[in-house]
Amino acid sequence: MHTVRLLLNTTSYDRYIIDKRFHAVSHIHNVLVKHAMKLLKKLSFDTEYQNLRQQYGVLLKKGKLTESDKKTRKQLSTNMHKILNSYGLSEFAFQAYIRVCAKQFKKLLSSHQIQKEATRVWKGVKAVLYGNGKELHFKKGSTFETIGGKENTSGARFSKDDMILRWLGLSIECKLPRHSEYIKESLTGEISYCEIERKMFPNGWHYYVIVYLKGDAPHKLKKVGSAENTTGLDMGVSTIAAVSDKSVMLAELAPKCSEYNKRISKILVSMDASRRAMNPNKYNADGSIKKGNRDKWVFSKTYIKNLRKLRSLYRQKSAYIKQSHREMINKLLAESVNFIVEDMTFKGLARRAKETKRSDKIIEIKQKDGSVKTVNKFYRKKRFGRSMNNRAPALFLTLLSEKTAAYGGCVHKVDTKEFKASQFDHTTGECTKHKLSEREKEVGGRMVQRDLYSAFLLKNANSTQDKPDVDKCKYEFDNFLRLQDNALASMKANGISMKQCFGF
Repeated sequence: MHTVRLLLNTTSYDRYIIDKRFHAVSHIHNVLVKHAMKLLKKLSFDTEYQNLRQQYGVLLKKGKLTESDKKTRKQLSTNMHKILNSYGLSEFAFQAYIRVCAKQFKKLLSSHQIQKEATRVWKGVKAVLYGNGKELHFKKGSTFETIGGKENTSGARFSKDDMILRWLGLSIECKLPRHSEYIKESLTGEISYCEIERKMFPNGWHYYVIVYLKGDAPHKLKKVGSAENTTGLDMGVSTIAAVSDKSVMLAELAPKCSEYNKRISKILVSMDASRRAMNPNKYNADGSIKKGNRDKWVFSKTYIKNLRKLRSLYRQKSAYIKQSHREMINKLLAESVNFIVEDMTFKGLARRAKETKRSDKIIEIKQKDGSVKTVNKFYRKKRFGRSMNNRAPALFLTLLSEKTAAYGGCVHKVDTKEFKASQFDHTTGECTKHKLSEREKEVGGRMVQRDLYSAFLLKNANSTQDKPDVDKCKYEFDNFLRLQDNALASMKANGISMKQCFGF
């Protein structure tokens, strides 16, 4: 399945009605969230369910299970599902519950659109019941950007013949971009369903229809690399290193994100000043917010205008990151459609460290009275959350997997702890740990860039892809050194540098 997004040519009346429908969806969502919260609260006091869940958790931690344990686990799962269904905690129960409340919106939303919203709430409940979700949250109406769908026969219906969206009394034409040949080719498939989306711009909301079509999207790239070639990828938090037979690449992910961050920071400062000027009674003398003050917040017209600009900037930043990733992926596909990469848990790298530790290094701090105090400072708990937000390396791998699959290739993921690409030396066959700050290391008497060398080892993995093929590495090492030296010399000549990641 693939999608096509088209801009809707809306009138002021169309925008008014569509906004009412988004308000209706937000109301339905929050009614369901409130209902789900009550059911989860009751479930937390159900001793039978909690005992079954505890027994199920013990079996999960056990590791290898016997046949008897598997049967016990299956029985526990069945009993827990029966209890959940008795409380009304299921997708169909949610759809049935909201049917009565949604009658007041029958002229605004179709039954399928209401059911789709119930499915979204159920997805959040499943994360609480079975995943790592902690609790459900209510959502503001302004944060809703999509109204879902199930079929192209009711609710929002898109016609390919006249390029018109028909939606419960509304008939809205779709705008085609200047170069629309690719879109026209994409629309030749059978339509499954369509959704309504809105995006914030400085002048207000812009509305789109997202058409879901069966089958694969048409290929944009006319030529890709051979399926016989393999490229090794070393994904960092902020960078990517790629090594193939004919070239190497060392690049920064989404390099222009800092420009968006500066503009975002400037608007946030302006909004904070405006908010404080309009609400002096909400702040203490030291600038902190009064906790006991229940007065209503007052926002100026300039604040509302800046809020739209802020949301628009976040949208632009997200779109830029995706576009930058896609452009880099197209460059990689010119060499190969098969990639080998380490299986990284980027979500874990974004979290703050749990353990509080002090540094062994003694630091002298001068006091006000002139005396000097020696302390061991705490290690910072911050990790790579901000870099993840700006670079989105996990999104890069997701887009790469989708694109390679479309062209008949694949992305092979190897076990990081077993492969040890950042520690291995193919000339000695030994693994040596290096500090994160060491961006170069010596291999066979030659200095290599660590990320590029890791990508080189991944490219030359053995048939089982659990460790590097030493003989293959020795055979191709001279070619790698030549490609590396040429690439680094070219980057330095063009002023491309990133000291903390590249080493220059």
